[in-house]
Amino acid sequence: MTEAKLDPLEVLKEDLQDEDYAIQIDAAKKILVIAKAIGPQRARKDLIEFLTGYLATENDEALVAIGKNLAGVAQHVGGAEHVQSLVPLLEKLSFQEETVVCEAASDSMSSIVSEMSPKTLEDTILPTVERMATAEWFQPRVGVSKVLPKVYPKVSENSREKILKWFASLCKDENPMVKKSALLNMGHFANAMAKDKIRDNVISKLKDVCTEDSDLMRLHAVSICETLTTTFDDSKDFVALIWPIVQKLGDDTSWKVRKELANAMPKFAKVVGPAMATKDILPIYLSLLNDKEPEVKIMASKKLNEMCNECKEGIASIVQVLRDFLVEDGSQIVRASVSEALGDIAALCDSKQSESLILDVMKIAVKDEDSLVRSNTLESIRKVAKTLKSAPATLLSVLQPLASDPKWRVRREYLRASTAFAVVISKGSTTDESGFDAKLTTNLIDCLSDHICSIREEACIQLAALVENKGGEWGVKKLLPEALKSVSQTEMAEQSNYITRMTGLILVQNISKHLTADQIETNVLSFIETCLKDVVENVRFKAARAAAEVIPRVSRRAVRERIIPALETVQKGEQDTDILFYSEQALQIATKHA
Repeated sequence: MTEAKLDPLEVLKEDLQDEDYAIQIDAAKKILVIAKAIGPQRARKDLIEFLTGYLATENDEALVAIGKNLAGVAQHVGGAEHVQSLVPLLEKLSFQEETVVCEAASDSMSSIVSEMSPKTLEDTILPTVERMATAEWFQPRVGVSKVLPKVYPKVSENSREKILKWFASLCKDENPMVKKSALLNMGHFANAMAKDKIRDNVISKLKDVCTEDSDLMRLHAVSICETLTTTFDDSKDFVALIWPIVQKLGDDTSWKVRKELANAMPKFAKVVGPAMATKDILPIYLSLLNDKEPEVKIMASKKLNEMCNECKEGIASIVQVLRDFLVEDGSQIVRASVSEALGDIAALCDSKQSESLILDVMKIAVKDEDSLVRSNTLESIRKVAKTLKSAPATLLSVLQPLASDPKWRVRREYLRASTAFAVVISKGSTTDESGFDAKLTTNLIDCLSDHICSIREEACIQLAALVENKGGEWGVKKLLPEALKSVSQTEMAEQSNYITRMTGLILVQNISKHLTADQIETNVLSFIETCLKDVVENVRFKAARAAAEVIPRVSRRAVRERIIPALETVQKGEQDTDILFYSEQALQIATKHA
Protein backbone atom coordinates (compact mmCIF):
# COMPACT_ATOMS: atom_id res chain seq x y z
CA MET A 1 0.00 0.00 0.00
CA THR A 2 1.53 3.32 -1.09
CA GLU A 3 1.67 6.27 1.24
CA ALA A 4 -0.74 8.24 -1.03
CA LYS A 5 -3.39 5.52 -0.74
CA LEU A 6 -2.84 4.84 2.96
CA ASP A 7 -6.19 4.30 4.64
CA PRO A 8 -6.27 5.08 8.38
CA LEU A 9 -8.92 2.44 9.02
CA GLU A 10 -6.85 -0.24 7.27
CA VAL A 11 -3.86 0.73 9.41
CA LEU A 12 -6.04 0.37 12.52
CA LYS A 13 -7.26 -3.06 11.37
CA GLU A 14 -3.72 -4.21 10.76
CA ASP A 15 -2.53 -3.04 14.18
CA LEU A 16 -5.51 -4.49 16.07
CA GLN A 17 -4.89 -7.84 14.41
CA ASP A 18 -1.17 -7.80 15.25
CA GLU A 19 0.16 -10.67 17.34
CA ASP A 20 1.77 -8.22 19.76
CA TYR A 21 -0.77 -7.24 22.45
CA ALA A 22 1.06 -3.97 23.12
CA ILE A 23 0.54 -2.85 19.51
CA GLN A 24 -3.14 -3.78 19.76
CA ILE A 25 -3.56 -1.72 22.94
CA ASP A 26 -1.77 1.27 21.43
CA ALA A 27 -3.97 1.07 18.32
CA ALA A 28 -7.15 0.82 20.43
CA LYS A 29 -6.22 4.09 22.14
CA LYS A 30 -6.14 5.82 18.74
CA ILE A 31 -9.67 5.05 17.51
CA LEU A 32 -10.62 8.68 18.19
CA VAL A 33 -7.90 9.84 15.77
CA ILE A 34 -9.01 7.26 13.19
CA ALA A 35 -12.67 8.34 13.45
CA LYS A 36 -11.68 11.94 12.89
CA ALA A 37 -9.50 11.00 9.90
CA ILE A 38 -12.01 8.81 8.01
CA GLY A 39 -15.01 11.10 8.40
CA PRO A 40 -18.46 10.74 10.07
CA GLN A 41 -20.06 8.35 7.58
CA ARG A 42 -17.27 5.77 7.64
CA ALA A 43 -16.82 6.25 11.40
CA ARG A 44 -20.41 5.26 12.24
CA LYS A 45 -20.48 2.46 9.69
CA ASP A 46 -17.12 0.90 8.82
CA LEU A 47 -15.29 1.69 12.09
CA ILE A 48 -18.14 0.56 14.36
CA GLU A 49 -18.67 -2.56 12.26
CA PHE A 50 -15.00 -3.53 12.52
CA LEU A 51 -14.80 -2.84 16.26
CA THR A 52 -17.92 -4.94 16.82
CA GLY A 53 -16.21 -7.86 15.11
CA TYR A 54 -13.06 -7.26 17.14
CA LEU A 55 -14.88 -7.96 20.44
CA ALA A 56 -14.01 -11.65 20.16
CA THR A 57 -10.38 -10.83 20.98
CA GLU A 58 -8.84 -12.01 24.23
CA ASN A 59 -6.98 -8.72 24.73
CA ASP A 60 -9.04 -7.18 27.53
CA GLU A 61 -6.76 -4.14 27.83
CA ALA A 62 -7.49 -3.26 24.22
CA LEU A 63 -11.22 -3.61 24.86
CA VAL A 64 -10.93 -1.30 27.86
CA ALA A 65 -9.18 1.28 25.67
CA ILE A 66 -11.93 0.99 23.05
CA GLY A 67 -14.64 1.35 25.70
CA LYS A 68 -13.02 4.48 27.15
CA ASN A 69 -12.41 6.16 23.78
CA LEU A 70 -15.85 5.59 22.28
CA ALA A 71 -17.11 8.61 24.21
CA GLY A 72 -14.70 10.73 22.16
CA VAL A 73 -15.65 8.98 18.92
CA ALA A 74 -19.22 10.26 19.52
CA GLN A 75 -17.99 13.72 18.49
CA HIS A 76 -17.05 12.45 15.02
CA VAL A 77 -20.05 10.35 13.87
CA GLY A 78 -22.04 13.20 12.34
CA GLY A 79 -23.77 14.97 15.20
CA ALA A 80 -26.21 14.15 18.01
CA GLU A 81 -28.68 12.40 15.67
CA HIS A 82 -26.09 9.71 14.90
CA VAL A 83 -24.66 9.14 18.41
CA GLN A 84 -27.08 6.25 18.86
CA SER A 85 -25.00 4.27 16.35
CA LEU A 86 -22.49 3.66 19.14
CA VAL A 87 -25.05 2.17 21.55
CA PRO A 88 -25.08 -1.43 20.20
CA LEU A 89 -21.27 -1.61 20.41
CA LEU A 90 -21.26 -0.17 23.93
CA GLU A 91 -23.93 -2.64 24.98
CA LYS A 92 -21.89 -5.56 23.70
CA LEU A 93 -18.86 -4.25 25.58
CA SER A 94 -20.92 -3.94 28.76
CA PHE A 95 -21.73 -7.66 28.54
CA GLN A 96 -18.07 -8.67 28.37
CA GLU A 97 -16.77 -11.05 31.02
CA GLU A 98 -14.18 -8.66 32.46
CA THR A 99 -15.72 -6.07 34.81
CA VAL A 100 -13.18 -3.36 33.87
CA VAL A 101 -14.31 -3.59 30.23
CA CYS A 102 -17.97 -3.26 31.29
CA GLU A 103 -17.22 -0.24 33.46
CA ALA A 104 -15.29 1.49 30.66
CA ALA A 105 -18.23 0.96 28.30
CA SER A 106 -20.70 2.20 30.94
CA ASP A 107 -18.64 5.37 31.48
CA SER A 108 -18.76 6.13 27.76
CA MET A 109 -22.47 5.32 27.59
CA SER A 110 -23.09 7.74 30.47
CA SER A 111 -21.11 10.37 28.61
CA ILE A 112 -23.03 10.16 25.32
CA VAL A 113 -26.44 10.21 27.03
CA SER A 114 -26.17 13.98 27.51
CA GLU A 115 -25.94 14.43 23.73
CA MET A 116 -29.03 12.36 22.92
CA SER A 117 -32.58 13.64 22.59
CA PRO A 118 -35.33 12.35 24.95
CA LYS A 119 -36.96 10.42 22.07
CA THR A 120 -33.67 8.72 21.16
CA LEU A 121 -33.16 7.82 24.80
CA GLU A 122 -36.62 6.27 25.01
CA ASP A 123 -36.14 4.32 21.77
CA THR A 124 -32.49 3.28 22.07
CA ILE A 125 -30.94 3.69 25.52
CA LEU A 126 -33.91 2.65 27.66
CA PRO A 127 -34.19 -0.86 26.16
CA THR A 128 -30.41 -1.18 26.48
CA VAL A 129 -30.29 -0.24 30.17
CA GLU A 130 -33.25 -2.54 30.84
CA ARG A 131 -31.34 -5.48 29.36
CA MET A 132 -28.29 -4.47 31.41
CA ALA A 133 -30.24 -4.01 34.67
CA THR A 134 -32.03 -7.36 34.33
CA ALA A 135 -29.13 -9.34 32.84
CA GLU A 136 -28.38 -12.80 34.17
CA TRP A 137 -24.65 -12.07 34.35
CA PHE A 138 -23.55 -9.59 37.00
CA GLN A 139 -21.09 -7.59 34.83
CA PRO A 140 -23.67 -5.43 32.99
CA ARG A 141 -25.60 -4.94 36.23
CA VAL A 142 -22.43 -3.46 37.76
CA GLY A 143 -22.04 -0.93 34.94
CA VAL A 144 -25.67 0.12 34.50
CA SER A 145 -25.73 1.94 37.87
CA LYS A 146 -23.52 4.62 36.31
CA VAL A 147 -25.87 5.10 33.36
CA LEU A 148 -29.23 5.31 35.16
CA PRO A 149 -28.57 8.67 36.93
CA LYS A 150 -27.81 10.22 33.51
CA VAL A 151 -30.86 8.76 31.78
CA TYR A 152 -33.43 9.40 34.54
CA PRO A 153 -33.92 13.20 34.21
CA LYS A 154 -34.31 13.06 30.40
CA VAL A 155 -37.07 10.45 30.01
CA SER A 156 -40.83 10.41 30.57
CA GLU A 157 -42.50 9.88 33.94
CA ASN A 158 -43.48 6.30 33.09
CA SER A 159 -39.90 5.49 32.11
CA ARG A 160 -38.66 7.09 35.32
CA GLU A 161 -40.81 4.72 37.35
CA LYS A 162 -39.23 1.78 35.54
CA ILE A 163 -35.74 3.14 36.21
CA LEU A 164 -36.57 3.52 39.91
CA LYS A 165 -37.61 -0.14 40.08
CA TRP A 166 -34.45 -1.27 38.32
CA PHE A 167 -32.28 0.80 40.64
CA ALA A 168 -34.12 -0.47 43.73
CA SER A 169 -33.45 -4.02 42.55
CA LEU A 170 -29.76 -3.25 42.05
CA CYS A 171 -29.50 -1.86 45.59
CA LYS A 172 -30.70 -5.22 46.94
CA ASP A 173 -28.77 -7.38 44.49
CA GLU A 174 -27.24 -10.55 45.89
CA ASN A 175 -23.95 -9.87 44.12
CA PRO A 176 -21.82 -7.58 46.32
CA MET A 177 -20.16 -5.88 43.32
CA VAL A 178 -23.54 -4.95 41.85
CA LYS A 179 -24.80 -3.67 45.20
CA LYS A 180 -21.59 -1.71 45.78
CA SER A 181 -21.86 -0.01 42.39
CA ALA A 182 -25.49 0.89 43.04
CA LEU A 183 -24.64 2.38 46.44
CA LEU A 184 -21.71 4.32 45.04
CA ASN A 185 -24.06 5.94 42.51
CA MET A 186 -27.07 6.35 44.80
CA GLY A 187 -26.11 9.90 45.76
CA HIS A 188 -25.69 10.96 42.12
CA PHE A 189 -28.96 9.23 41.23
CA ALA A 190 -30.73 11.08 44.04
CA ASN A 191 -29.34 14.44 42.92
CA ALA A 192 -30.98 13.82 39.51
CA MET A 193 -34.43 13.56 41.17
CA ALA A 194 -36.81 16.11 42.59
CA LYS A 195 -36.68 16.47 46.40
CA ASP A 196 -40.03 14.77 46.93
CA LYS A 197 -38.86 11.77 44.90
CA ILE A 198 -35.70 11.54 47.01
CA ARG A 199 -37.78 11.43 50.20
CA ASP A 200 -39.97 8.67 48.83
CA ASN A 201 -37.39 6.56 46.99
CA VAL A 202 -33.86 7.18 48.31
CA ILE A 203 -33.98 7.99 52.02
CA SER A 204 -35.62 4.66 52.92
CA LYS A 205 -33.00 2.80 50.90
CA LEU A 206 -30.28 4.84 52.61
CA LYS A 207 -31.65 3.79 56.00
CA ASP A 208 -31.53 0.18 54.83
CA VAL A 209 -27.86 0.63 53.91
CA CYS A 210 -27.13 1.67 57.51
CA THR A 211 -28.47 -1.69 58.70
CA GLU A 212 -26.39 -3.82 56.32
CA ASP A 213 -24.39 -6.57 58.00
CA SER A 214 -21.27 -5.75 56.00
CA ASP A 215 -19.41 -2.64 57.16
CA LEU A 216 -18.10 -2.24 53.61
CA MET A 217 -21.70 -1.61 52.54
CA ARG A 218 -22.50 0.67 55.49
CA LEU A 219 -19.38 2.62 54.57
CA HIS A 220 -21.13 3.85 51.43
CA ALA A 221 -23.93 5.42 53.50
CA VAL A 222 -21.50 8.17 54.53
CA SER A 223 -20.55 9.04 50.95
CA ILE A 224 -24.23 9.00 49.96
CA CYS A 225 -25.08 11.46 52.74
CA GLU A 226 -22.14 13.61 51.67
CA THR A 227 -23.32 13.64 48.04
CA LEU A 228 -26.89 14.46 49.09
CA THR A 229 -25.70 17.71 50.67
CA THR A 230 -25.58 19.04 47.09
CA THR A 231 -29.38 18.77 46.88
CA PHE A 232 -30.24 19.22 50.55
CA ASP A 233 -28.07 22.29 51.00
CA ASP A 234 -30.70 23.86 53.23
CA SER A 235 -30.30 23.17 56.95
CA LYS A 236 -34.01 22.35 57.42
CA ASP A 237 -33.99 19.64 54.76
CA PHE A 238 -30.70 18.28 56.04
CA VAL A 239 -31.96 18.11 59.64
CA ALA A 240 -35.20 16.45 58.61
CA LEU A 241 -33.78 13.79 56.30
CA ILE A 242 -30.00 13.35 56.57
CA TRP A 243 -29.21 14.25 60.16
CA PRO A 244 -30.87 11.16 61.77
CA ILE A 245 -28.78 8.95 59.49
CA VAL A 246 -25.57 10.82 60.37
CA GLN A 247 -26.34 10.36 64.07
CA LYS A 248 -26.78 6.63 63.57
CA LEU A 249 -23.51 6.39 61.65
CA GLY A 250 -21.73 8.14 64.51
CA ASP A 251 -22.53 5.16 66.73
CA ASP A 252 -21.58 2.54 64.14
CA THR A 253 -19.60 -0.42 65.49
CA SER A 254 -17.14 -0.38 62.58
CA TRP A 255 -14.13 1.92 62.82
CA LYS A 256 -14.07 2.12 59.01
CA VAL A 257 -17.51 3.72 58.97
CA ARG A 258 -16.60 6.12 61.78
CA LYS A 259 -13.39 7.05 60.00
CA GLU A 260 -15.30 7.88 56.82
CA LEU A 261 -17.78 9.88 58.88
CA ALA A 262 -14.96 11.87 60.49
CA ASN A 263 -13.76 12.80 57.02
CA ALA A 264 -17.23 14.08 56.06
CA MET A 265 -18.05 16.02 59.25
CA PRO A 266 -16.82 19.46 58.05
CA LYS A 267 -19.09 19.22 55.02
CA PHE A 268 -22.12 18.41 57.20
CA ALA A 269 -21.21 21.25 59.56
CA LYS A 270 -21.05 23.69 56.66
CA VAL A 271 -24.55 22.73 55.48
CA VAL A 272 -26.29 23.20 58.84
CA GLY A 273 -24.59 26.48 59.74
CA PRO A 274 -22.55 27.57 62.79
CA ALA A 275 -25.33 27.32 65.40
CA MET A 276 -26.38 23.73 64.74
CA ALA A 277 -22.81 22.74 63.86
CA THR A 278 -21.71 23.79 67.35
CA LYS A 279 -24.74 22.35 69.13
CA ASP A 280 -25.26 19.00 67.33
CA ILE A 281 -22.46 18.21 64.87
CA LEU A 282 -19.61 19.11 67.21
CA PRO A 283 -20.43 16.51 69.94
CA ILE A 284 -20.29 13.71 67.36
CA TYR A 285 -17.04 15.08 65.99
CA LEU A 286 -15.52 15.28 69.48
CA SER A 287 -16.44 11.64 70.11
CA LEU A 288 -14.70 10.72 66.86
CA LEU A 289 -11.73 12.86 67.84
CA ASN A 290 -11.43 10.81 71.04
CA ASP A 291 -12.34 7.48 69.42
CA LYS A 292 -10.81 4.28 70.73
CA GLU A 293 -9.47 3.41 67.26
CA PRO A 294 -6.30 5.28 66.17
CA GLU A 295 -7.38 5.40 62.51
CA VAL A 296 -10.56 7.29 63.41
CA LYS A 297 -8.66 9.76 65.60
CA ILE A 298 -6.10 10.30 62.85
CA MET A 299 -8.77 11.19 60.31
CA ALA A 300 -10.65 13.39 62.79
CA SER A 301 -7.45 15.21 63.78
CA LYS A 302 -6.73 15.98 60.13
CA LYS A 303 -10.06 17.81 59.98
CA LEU A 304 -9.37 20.04 63.00
CA ASN A 305 -8.90 23.26 61.04
CA GLU A 306 -12.00 22.77 58.93
CA MET A 307 -14.18 21.94 61.94
CA CYS A 308 -12.88 24.91 63.91
CA ASN A 309 -13.77 27.16 60.99
CA GLU A 310 -17.33 25.82 60.93
CA CYS A 311 -17.79 25.69 64.73
CA LYS A 312 -16.04 28.82 65.97
CA GLU A 313 -18.25 29.01 69.05
CA GLY A 314 -17.13 25.52 70.06
CA ILE A 315 -13.36 25.95 69.66
CA ALA A 316 -12.86 25.87 73.44
CA SER A 317 -14.46 22.40 73.57
CA ILE A 318 -12.20 21.15 70.79
CA VAL A 319 -9.07 22.55 72.42
CA GLN A 320 -10.12 21.02 75.75
CA VAL A 321 -10.17 17.56 74.13
CA LEU A 322 -6.77 18.26 72.55
CA ARG A 323 -5.29 19.21 75.90
CA ASP A 324 -6.87 16.42 77.95
CA PHE A 325 -6.41 13.54 75.52
CA LEU A 326 -4.86 13.96 72.08
CA VAL A 327 -1.71 15.98 72.76
CA GLU A 328 -0.29 12.97 74.59
CA ASP A 329 -2.02 10.34 72.47
CA GLY A 330 -0.25 7.04 71.87
CA SER A 331 -0.33 7.56 68.09
CA GLN A 332 2.47 9.69 66.70
CA ILE A 333 0.35 10.52 63.63
CA VAL A 334 -2.44 11.90 65.84
CA ARG A 335 -0.01 14.05 67.80
CA ALA A 336 1.61 15.29 64.58
CA SER A 337 -1.77 16.23 63.09
CA VAL A 338 -2.77 18.05 66.28
CA SER A 339 0.52 19.95 66.52
CA GLU A 340 0.26 20.99 62.86
CA ALA A 341 -3.24 22.44 63.38
CA LEU A 342 -2.50 24.37 66.58
CA GLY A 343 -1.36 27.57 64.90
CA ASP A 344 -4.45 27.89 62.70
CA ILE A 345 -6.76 27.01 65.59
CA ALA A 346 -5.11 29.68 67.75
CA ALA A 347 -5.76 32.26 65.05
CA LEU A 348 -9.50 31.50 65.35
CA CYS A 349 -9.60 31.78 69.14
CA ASP A 350 -11.55 34.85 70.24
CA SER A 351 -11.51 34.35 74.00
CA LYS A 352 -8.80 34.36 76.63
CA GLN A 353 -9.95 30.93 77.80
CA SER A 354 -9.41 29.36 74.37
CA GLU A 355 -6.09 31.17 73.96
CA SER A 356 -4.91 29.93 77.34
CA LEU A 357 -5.95 26.35 76.54
CA ILE A 358 -4.15 26.36 73.19
CA LEU A 359 -0.96 27.65 74.81
CA ASP A 360 -1.21 24.83 77.38
CA VAL A 361 -1.42 22.32 74.53
CA MET A 362 1.62 23.89 72.88
CA LYS A 363 3.68 23.69 76.06
CA ILE A 364 3.05 19.94 76.19
CA ALA A 365 3.49 19.27 72.47
CA VAL A 366 6.76 21.18 72.23
CA LYS A 367 8.32 18.66 74.64
CA ASP A 368 7.09 15.63 72.66
CA GLU A 369 9.49 12.75 72.11
CA ASP A 370 8.83 12.82 68.36
CA SER A 371 10.80 15.39 66.37
CA LEU A 372 8.01 15.94 63.83
CA VAL A 373 5.58 16.86 66.61
CA ARG A 374 8.10 19.28 68.12
CA SER A 375 8.81 20.80 64.72
CA ASN A 376 5.11 21.19 63.88
CA THR A 377 4.44 22.76 67.28
CA LEU A 378 7.21 25.31 66.82
CA GLU A 379 5.79 26.22 63.42
CA SER A 380 2.39 26.71 65.09
CA ILE A 381 3.99 28.81 67.84
CA ARG A 382 5.51 31.02 65.15
CA LYS A 383 2.03 31.59 63.69
CA VAL A 384 0.70 32.36 67.17
CA ALA A 385 3.46 34.89 67.82
CA LYS A 386 2.26 36.98 64.89
CA THR A 387 -1.22 37.31 66.46
CA LEU A 388 -0.21 37.91 70.11
CA LYS A 389 0.24 41.35 71.60
CA SER A 390 2.60 39.98 74.24
CA ALA A 391 4.87 36.98 74.58
CA PRO A 392 3.85 34.61 77.43
CA ALA A 393 6.81 34.09 79.73
CA THR A 394 5.92 30.43 80.35
CA LEU A 395 5.96 29.69 76.63
CA LEU A 396 9.29 31.43 76.21
CA SER A 397 10.75 29.26 78.95
CA VAL A 398 9.84 26.01 77.17
CA LEU A 399 11.30 27.26 73.89
CA GLN A 400 14.83 27.76 75.16
CA PRO A 401 15.84 24.06 75.55
CA LEU A 402 14.96 23.44 71.89
CA ALA A 403 17.89 25.61 70.80
CA SER A 404 20.10 22.54 71.25
CA ASP A 405 17.62 19.92 70.01
CA PRO A 406 19.40 16.94 68.38
CA LYS A 407 17.14 17.18 65.29
CA TRP A 408 18.16 19.99 62.94
CA ARG A 409 14.60 20.55 61.65
CA VAL A 410 13.49 21.24 65.21
CA ARG A 411 16.36 23.67 65.71
CA ARG A 412 15.41 25.46 62.49
CA GLU A 413 11.78 25.86 63.62
CA TYR A 414 13.04 27.04 67.01
CA LEU A 415 14.98 29.85 65.32
CA ARG A 416 11.91 30.90 63.35
CA ALA A 417 9.52 30.76 66.32
CA SER A 418 11.93 32.45 68.69
CA THR A 419 12.62 35.30 66.29
CA ALA A 420 8.87 35.85 65.92
CA PHE A 421 8.59 36.19 69.71
CA ALA A 422 11.65 38.44 69.84
CA VAL A 423 9.82 40.78 67.48
CA VAL A 424 6.85 40.80 69.89
CA ILE A 425 9.18 41.62 72.80
CA SER A 426 10.90 44.41 70.87
CA LYS A 427 7.58 46.18 70.33
CA GLY A 428 7.71 47.13 73.98
CA SER A 429 4.52 45.37 75.12
CA THR A 430 6.45 42.70 76.98
CA THR A 431 9.25 43.07 79.52
CA ASP A 432 12.03 40.64 78.70
CA GLU A 433 12.79 39.72 82.31
CA SER A 434 14.17 36.30 81.36
CA GLY A 435 16.74 37.76 78.94
CA PHE A 436 15.12 35.76 76.13
CA ASP A 437 16.10 38.33 73.50
CA ALA A 438 19.77 38.27 74.45
CA LYS A 439 19.82 34.47 74.62
CA LEU A 440 18.22 34.24 71.19
CA THR A 441 20.83 36.55 69.67
CA THR A 442 23.59 34.42 71.19
CA ASN A 443 21.94 31.23 69.91
CA LEU A 444 21.62 32.67 66.42
CA ILE A 445 25.30 33.68 66.38
CA ASP A 446 26.29 30.21 67.60
CA CYS A 447 24.18 28.70 64.78
CA LEU A 448 26.38 30.46 62.23
CA SER A 449 28.89 27.71 62.97
CA ASP A 450 26.36 24.84 63.03
CA HIS A 451 27.36 21.70 61.14
CA ILE A 452 24.02 21.72 59.23
CA CYS A 453 23.89 24.08 56.27
CA SER A 454 20.14 24.76 56.62
CA ILE A 455 20.65 25.93 60.20
CA ARG A 456 23.46 28.31 59.21
CA GLU A 457 21.35 29.78 56.42
CA GLU A 458 18.28 30.07 58.67
CA ALA A 459 20.36 31.86 61.32
CA CYS A 460 21.39 34.42 58.69
CA ILE A 461 17.76 34.96 57.70
CA GLN A 462 16.54 35.37 61.28
CA LEU A 463 19.41 37.66 62.27
CA ALA A 464 18.50 39.87 59.32
CA ALA A 465 14.87 39.83 60.52
CA LEU A 466 16.01 41.03 63.95
CA VAL A 467 18.05 43.83 62.40
CA GLU A 468 15.07 44.86 60.29
CA ASN A 469 12.90 45.00 63.40
CA LYS A 470 15.37 46.54 65.85
CA GLY A 471 17.10 48.84 63.42
CA GLY A 472 20.53 49.13 61.83
CA GLU A 473 22.04 50.80 64.89
CA TRP A 474 21.28 47.73 67.00
CA GLY A 475 22.68 45.53 64.25
CA VAL A 476 26.06 47.22 64.02
CA LYS A 477 26.50 47.63 67.78
CA LYS A 478 25.02 44.49 69.30
CA LEU A 479 25.11 41.94 66.52
CA LEU A 480 27.74 42.38 63.82
CA PRO A 481 30.84 42.63 66.03
CA GLU A 482 30.15 39.29 67.71
CA ALA A 483 28.75 37.63 64.59
CA LEU A 484 31.69 38.53 62.35
CA LYS A 485 34.15 37.67 65.07
CA SER A 486 32.71 34.15 65.24
CA VAL A 487 33.18 33.61 61.50
CA SER A 488 36.31 35.61 60.76
CA GLN A 489 39.43 34.07 59.28
CA THR A 490 41.53 35.09 62.25
CA GLU A 491 39.33 33.35 64.77
CA MET A 492 38.87 30.25 62.65
CA ALA A 493 42.41 29.96 61.32
CA GLU A 494 43.27 27.02 63.51
CA GLN A 495 40.32 24.98 62.26
CA SER A 496 40.60 26.34 58.69
CA ASN A 497 36.79 26.26 58.60
CA TYR A 498 36.12 28.18 55.40
CA ILE A 499 32.38 27.31 55.57
CA THR A 500 31.85 29.68 58.51
CA ARG A 501 33.41 32.51 56.52
CA MET A 502 31.05 31.77 53.65
CA THR A 503 28.20 31.88 56.17
CA GLY A 504 29.44 35.28 57.31
CA LEU A 505 29.20 36.51 53.72
CA ILE A 506 25.59 35.28 53.52
CA LEU A 507 24.92 37.10 56.78
CA VAL A 508 26.30 40.44 55.62
CA GLN A 509 24.40 40.16 52.34
CA ASN A 510 21.14 39.70 54.25
CA ILE A 511 21.81 42.31 56.92
CA SER A 512 23.13 45.00 54.57
CA LYS A 513 19.60 45.35 53.16
CA HIS A 514 18.64 46.98 56.46
CA LEU A 515 21.74 49.14 57.02
CA THR A 516 22.65 52.62 55.86
CA ALA A 517 25.54 53.25 53.47
CA ASP A 518 27.73 54.52 56.29
CA GLN A 519 26.96 51.49 58.47
CA ILE A 520 27.86 49.12 55.62
CA GLU A 521 31.12 50.93 54.88
CA THR A 522 32.14 51.01 58.53
CA ASN A 523 31.10 47.50 59.59
CA VAL A 524 30.69 45.27 56.55
CA LEU A 525 33.04 46.22 53.72
CA SER A 526 36.23 45.30 55.56
CA PHE A 527 34.94 41.72 56.02
CA ILE A 528 34.15 41.41 52.31
CA GLU A 529 37.57 42.86 51.39
CA THR A 530 39.28 40.32 53.63
CA CYS A 531 37.28 37.45 52.13
CA LEU A 532 38.23 38.54 48.59
CA LYS A 533 41.82 37.72 49.58
CA ASP A 534 40.93 34.42 51.27
CA VAL A 535 43.07 31.37 50.51
CA VAL A 536 39.98 29.26 49.77
CA GLU A 537 38.44 29.61 46.30
CA ASN A 538 34.89 29.07 47.54
CA VAL A 539 35.19 32.02 49.93
CA ARG A 540 36.58 34.33 47.22
CA PHE A 541 33.77 33.21 44.92
CA LYS A 542 31.13 34.02 47.56
CA ALA A 543 32.86 37.33 48.39
CA ALA A 544 32.74 38.44 44.74
CA ARG A 545 29.00 37.86 44.69
CA ALA A 546 28.56 39.60 48.06
CA ALA A 547 30.48 42.62 46.73
CA ALA A 548 28.10 42.87 43.77
CA GLU A 549 25.19 42.72 46.22
CA VAL A 550 26.33 45.64 48.42
CA ILE A 551 27.68 47.96 45.71
CA PRO A 552 24.32 49.72 45.08
CA ARG A 553 23.93 50.37 48.82
CA VAL A 554 27.22 52.20 49.51
CA SER A 555 28.59 55.61 48.50
CA ARG A 556 30.32 56.24 45.19
CA ARG A 557 33.51 57.06 47.09
CA ALA A 558 33.54 53.67 48.81
CA VAL A 559 33.01 51.98 45.47
CA ARG A 560 35.90 53.87 43.86
CA GLU A 561 38.36 53.69 46.73
CA ARG A 562 37.67 50.30 48.28
CA ILE A 563 35.55 47.90 46.21
CA ILE A 564 36.98 48.48 42.74
CA PRO A 565 40.65 48.14 43.88
CA ALA A 566 39.78 44.94 45.78
CA LEU A 567 38.05 43.44 42.76
CA GLU A 568 40.88 44.46 40.43
CA THR A 569 43.34 42.71 42.73
CA VAL A 570 41.26 39.54 42.45
CA GLN A 571 41.26 39.84 38.66
CA LYS A 572 45.05 40.11 38.44
CA GLY A 573 46.09 36.91 40.14
CA GLU A 574 42.98 34.72 39.99
CA GLN A 575 43.03 31.36 38.19
CA ASP A 576 39.49 30.14 38.90
CA THR A 577 37.18 30.93 35.96
CA ASP A 578 34.02 31.20 38.11
CA ILE A 579 35.64 33.72 40.45
CA LEU A 580 36.92 35.67 37.46
CA PHE A 581 33.43 35.72 35.95
CA TYR A 582 31.67 37.00 39.09
CA SER A 583 34.40 39.47 40.02
CA GLU A 584 34.21 40.87 36.47
CA GLN A 585 30.45 41.09 36.81
CA ALA A 586 30.86 42.93 40.13
CA LEU A 587 33.38 45.29 38.53
CA GLN A 588 30.90 46.18 35.80
CA ILE A 589 28.28 47.00 38.46
CA ALA A 590 30.86 48.99 40.42
CA THR A 591 31.88 50.99 37.35
CA LYS A 592 28.27 52.07 36.84
CA HIS A 593 28.01 53.24 40.48
CA ALA A 594 31.47 54.82 40.78
